[in-house]
Amino acid sequence: MKKEKAVNIIVDAVKRYEECLNNRRFLIIYATEKEAQYVEVQFQSNNFLHLTGVKTKLSASSFYIRCLNNRLRVEDISADISGKTEEKLMVLPYLHELMYKPCMIGDYLNSGVLLQVDYFIGDTQKILSVGFRRKKCNDYPVTLYYGNIKQLTRPTYRVLAIYVKTPSERLYQNTTFVAKDVNTKDFTFPFISHINKSGSDDQTIVNAVNENDEQNELTKKNE
Repeated sequence: MKKEKAVNIIVDAVKRYEECLNNRRFLIIYATEKEAQYVEVQFQSNNFLHLTGVKTKLSASSFYIRCLNNRLRVEDISADISGKTEEKLMVLPYLHELMYKPCMIGDYLNSGVLLQVDYFIGDTQKILSVGFRRKKCNDYPVTLYYGNIKQLTRPTYRVLAIYVKTPSERLYQNTTFVAKDVNTKDFTFPFISHINKSGSDDQTIVNAVNENDEQNELTKKNE
C-alpha cells in the first residue's frame, strides 16, 4: 500500500473515531452458558495510533491531533505499509461501527499469534476484531486485527447489549446496540439462570456498575 493511501485512510478514520468512540466508555453485556457477564471498555485518543499499526516518531497524542487536523504527512509515517499494517488499515475504516452493531466477545486463545491482549471483541461479519487489555478501572484497546474473532478466541459469546456514557455523564442510560431478540425493558432470558432466580430487570447489571462508580467517587472524596 502506498503511503499516500495510508494517510488518507487514517485521516478519514480518525474523524469517525472522534465522533463515535473517543472519550467514551462502553458497558458490554454478553451471555455465557450460565449467566450474563459484562466488561467496561474506554476508547481514548492515545489508543488510536496503536490501532492503525503504522510506525511514527510522533507521540500518540501528537499523532492523533495531527490526524484530526488533517495535517498528517507521508513523511510522518514509516515506509513499510505492508503485511499486518496493511491489513489493519484495510479494516480501520470500519472500526467506529463496532460498538454500534451486532458483535461477539471472547478470551484470547493465544493459538500461535503472539498478541499482548486479554480478550477480543469482533464483528459478526468475521472481518474485524479489536484486542483489549484488562485494567482496574476500564479496559482499553491495544490492537486491531483483520480476521475472524472465532479464530482468535475460545469460547466466543454473543453480545446482548451495549451501553455508552461520556465522562461528564454519571450513569449509563443510553444504548448503542441491543440484540433483536433482547427486551431491554425486563432483560430476562430463559437461558440465564441467575437473572431468572433473582427476578432482575433490565437495570440489574447497569445499576451495579453505576453504583460502583458512585462508591468510587465517595471513596475519592473521603481520601
